[in-house]
Amino acid sequence: MKIRAMFLAITAATIAQLASAANTPPLSEAWNIASSGTASSSGELLFRVTPGDGGDATEITVSVSSGTDETGVAGNIRRALSTQLRGDRFDVEAGAGANVLVKSAGPTGFSLELIDSDVENIRVAVRSADPVVPPTVPKQATPANPPNTTPATPPAPGDAVPPEVSPGEVTPDSTPPRLTASILLPAPRFRYRFP
Repeated sequence: MKIRAMFLAITAATIAQLASAANTPPLSEAWNIASSGTASSSGELLFRVTPGDGGDATEITVSVSSGTDETGVAGNIRRALSTQLRGDRFDVEAGAGANVLVKSAGPTGFSLELIDSDVENIRVAVRSADPVVPPTVPKQATPANPPNTTPATPPAPGDAVPPEVSPGEVTPDSTPPRLTASILLPAPRFRYRFP
């Protein structure tokens, strides 16, 4: 009886641990936040940053005014994250266009989520900036197709030597084929009769 109870307890603990692991957000050492659109209403964006080392999550509120475009929203996100996150743990910088890049200053990753938004007509995408898996194709040491070799330029005008062509070899520069009677047949004539 004791063995069965102990087996059930271990199984329940394992299932609970797997269920909690499935509900945790993914970890990364760098996140990209991209905004698009123009805000048609004022509101707030709510982000949650959770350290991967088991530290407490930090919720960050970003205010957005009506009429703010995507680069303005990215600026608001960057300012809010850089002022509300610890500078010794996170590096927040502006990316290209309407992107914000958040990096971990330490060796552990973190999760970044957009929890809530009540701003209309603004889309915010949060994506990991780290590649998820390594490339499946190894790098090539030599190119698959060797580069075309072009003839060297002659040192002086008139020093060029034409390429040698065999007597039966056809080149793109050779004369066109002769026109024969079978090629020059007259086009058929069509008559249209009105009813």
